[in-house]
Amino acid sequence: MSDDMKFLNPYTFVPAFPRKDLPEPLGNGSPLDGEAGRGAGRDRLHPDRWTGRIGVRLIVETPLLLLDTARTMALSEGADAHRVYPVQVRGGRPHLAATSLKGMLRSAYEAVTNSRFGVFDGHDTRLGFRRGADYALGMVPVLVGSGGVVYGFEQAALEMYDRDSGESVYPRDGQEAPRHLERLQAVIRSKGGATSVVRFVRKGGPEKLVVADGERVVEGIAFITGPNIEKKTSERLFYLDGPEPRRIPPARAWSEIEKQWNDLIADYGKAHKPAELYDRERPDGSIAGPGERIGDGPGQLAWSPHLHDESRKDIKGGRLCYARLVCDDRVKRRCAGRLECDGGNRDCADRLRKEGRVDRLYPVLIPRDLYHASPAELLDESLLPAAHIGELSPADRVFGWVAPDGKGVRPSAYRGRLRVGPVTCEQDADEAVERFGGDGLPLAILGRPKPQQGRFYLAESMEEPDRPIKDGTSKEKLYRPGQGLRGRKVYWHHAGLNRRDHWSEGQGTHDPTQVRINGYYREYRRPRAPYDDKGTPTPDGKRYRTKETEQRDTQNRSIKGWVRPGTTFRFVVEVRDLDDHELGALAWLLTLPPGHFHRLGLGRPLGFGSVRLDIDEESTELHSGAEYADHYRSLSGTLPDTDGVKRLIGARETFERMVEGVDSLRKVRDAMLAVARGNPKLPVHYPRTRPDWVQEGVPAPPDPRGGNYAWFTENERSEGRRIAPDRGRSLPAPGEAATPLVVYPVKKEDEQPKKGNRTGKGASHYKWGEKGQKSGGRKRY
Repeated sequence: MSDDMKFLNPYTFVPAFPRKDLPEPLGNGSPLDGEAGRGAGRDRLHPDRWTGRIGVRLIVETPLLLLDTARTMALSEGADAHRVYPVQVRGGRPHLAATSLKGMLRSAYEAVTNSRFGVFDGHDTRLGFRRGADYALGMVPVLVGSGGVVYGFEQAALEMYDRDSGESVYPRDGQEAPRHLERLQAVIRSKGGATSVVRFVRKGGPEKLVVADGERVVEGIAFITGPNIEKKTSERLFYLDGPEPRRIPPARAWSEIEKQWNDLIADYGKAHKPAELYDRERPDGSIAGPGERIGDGPGQLAWSPHLHDESRKDIKGGRLCYARLVCDDRVKRRCAGRLECDGGNRDCADRLRKEGRVDRLYPVLIPRDLYHASPAELLDESLLPAAHIGELSPADRVFGWVAPDGKGVRPSAYRGRLRVGPVTCEQDADEAVERFGGDGLPLAILGRPKPQQGRFYLAESMEEPDRPIKDGTSKEKLYRPGQGLRGRKVYWHHAGLNRRDHWSEGQGTHDPTQVRINGYYREYRRPRAPYDDKGTPTPDGKRYRTKETEQRDTQNRSIKGWVRPGTTFRFVVEVRDLDDHELGALAWLLTLPPGHFHRLGLGRPLGFGSVRLDIDEESTELHSGAEYADHYRSLSGTLPDTDGVKRLIGARETFERMVEGVDSLRKVRDAMLAVARGNPKLPVHYPRTRPDWVQEGVPAPPDPRGGNYAWFTENERSEGRRIAPDRGRSLPAPGEAATPLVVYPVKKEDEQPKKGNRTGKGASHYKWGEKGQKSGGRKRY
């Protein structure tokens, strides 16, 4: 694979190993005297521990986004929902909150000491994913009766919509469009394994049906979900293939089946914000209903009823849906292991339909589903936030701790022994801030966290978080007991950028995002509006053709300025009663090797916020508890002059020796250094595909239509029932030995999805965008 196809995903993970067999200084314990745990209490200064202040100088390497969210403004004209943010300035200088710095340091301190997670909320529910088309082989249309009784039906395609416009084809043949749950008599015909409705009448009506050769009359119920798929033409008729429906027994307790349904419907709801369903506008500016199709592309198709119709969210008597069937032990023994009893094998699909039992219920034929385990179940218990003060890890004891909600323990919080003092900028705003006129600079769309992407978030096991899940693992086998989470999310430093030219608009007439500077595209900026929906290139085949219009909508934000590279901030870190290892870990973070950077502020996936920390010798002084004791014994005593930096370096060396002796800590350290250093040989950007018109040797430029999800769709591409060769890639671990991700080629331009579309039979549907972004995809689940 050529180098121009390789890239780094904006985020990766520093592994978080189970907190077992760690050196004694990194163990759990209480910071209070008299409590069981590691070391002495911290309610007084101890002779061999350090107290004082550490002066720190912060130098901005890539533009820093310090945005004043309290003073957002709307566009001068255009989309009202698009927000424009000014730089936060106080006293004529850029304002960097001390809490932001403390948060940055705490996250890094948690990682390097392999501490507990300070916060791990909202990860105890199972995540959802979209099933492939072959899953439908084990599904049958059903009617749920009272008391959890399930009746099996057959189904036939019922033509309802124009293929291109999505408009109803009714009235037609003297009939109005059938309504959901309406009882019909229909003439059906089967051809090539597919059954369709030829014509129908309302049951009990005066009309008579005429039957031709190869046709038959059936009775059934209309199952209507609306024009929720591009080029959708048909709904479904659930009909009886005999005088009475077949009763299908459950494979497990009805309460479990019902809970599965409720959890799945809740997951559907979490995937979309209310504004996506209820605030859409028709071309005339009026508000469209959620079940209405108003156009093509993302947010324009009808939303499926189970997302917005309360009457179709619960699993009660009279519900039409689909059942997933499984074989019981008797049928499995009869198969004698020759066939897969999961419905995915066509050979056993018929047997399942005749003898299978109901395992799960779904609102649609190719549905979302829930993984077997929640993220919280895959995190080792020793890494969860401390439940009480006797379990605090190093980061908790140094930076502070608050008991998780609902624990009801006393004490319920600990202040910690580190404070970040006021932060001052050495330059005034005129010198430090780069300002943008008009409506500001439109930022690229930021990707929302998507833990459903198990290939990126999961490790082979809890014990080996540095080993990503194996490439080619089917998505159905993700989030299973025995697997583990990768660790703590971190953002790559964007190495190799030209500090001056990369962060400017340039002087040419081309779209700035389509021109490479020192080999890198301006990934931080949103491309201008696409010339068309086809992704037409410029004549030279080097870039996408765009208009002069900027793209500003609910998917992105604009900024009025940023803090320039080279700007310097100063602040003080006050510490109290830290031992050599605690102080040493902090010193390690404050003195990273040259060319290594921390990440701070907003927009880090886009390259913003790389900052360098160094010690300010003049503002640093550290004294031991013994020196403070001597000082307080005499009213006239003074603290001795000491070399605070030398003491810091000594503590750092103590910490480094400890890390060097533990394999898991070395792996954590190496991963942190790799991310802080970046890789100048690889561009950093969200996954994307490469159209076939891009010249050889030219990296794929940012697509102005968006559609980053197309890479994930291609990554899930299957051949038969297996992931295609060189697909199913997991996020590589940080390090030189890892094989980078690659931009997948698109062989034909007409296979490149329109903005918001997905491609590939049975392909997964992914939402990849900033807050407020409407998810793409042909089907509006």
